[in-house]
Amino acid sequence: KCPSPLKNRDFVTLRSWLPLGNDYMIINYSVKHPKYPPRKDFVRAVSLQTGYLIKANGDGACTLYYLTQVDPRGSLPKWVVNRVSQFVAPKAMKKIYKAGLKYPEWKRRHDPGYKPWVYPEQNTLPSVSLAELSVQHADSLENIDETGLPEDHLSASDHEA
Repeated sequence: KCPSPLKNRDFVTLRSWLPLGNDYMIINYSVKHPKYPPRKDFVRAVSLQTGYLIKANGDGACTLYYLTQVDPRGSLPKWVVNRVSQFVAPKAMKKIYKAGLKYPEWKRRHDPGYKPWVYPEQNTLPSVSLAELSVQHADSLENIDETGLPEDHLSASDHEA
């Protein structure tokens, strides 16, 4: 969800993960899918590449590395992109950190043996035919003009980390 008065963005991404011993890598990038065309009430943004590397540190601790290269699309003023880039990643990391602290107790109460990232045969989600997908290039989307937004229209509460 974008801070007011910006238009909300959406993505259609293909996500993959790779176990690396006790570490995990999760990556995604934007794709086109015929069942999920751009919606009128959203700007279709593009994830050129986004990824997480979770490295085990022992004793149940880990280090999380995050990399993202996103084209938010639209004709956003530079000040919007600069301001938003200062708080989006830190806010996401804070949410992941807080969720991680609560995860052991939550998982204990919610099907503790269900781990499809470890046991792929447990995955019951429908498969997507890779033949239906193609890479979503940013230049193939309509550009929506948001350049007229005055700088004072993003409130502090919209972008606190």
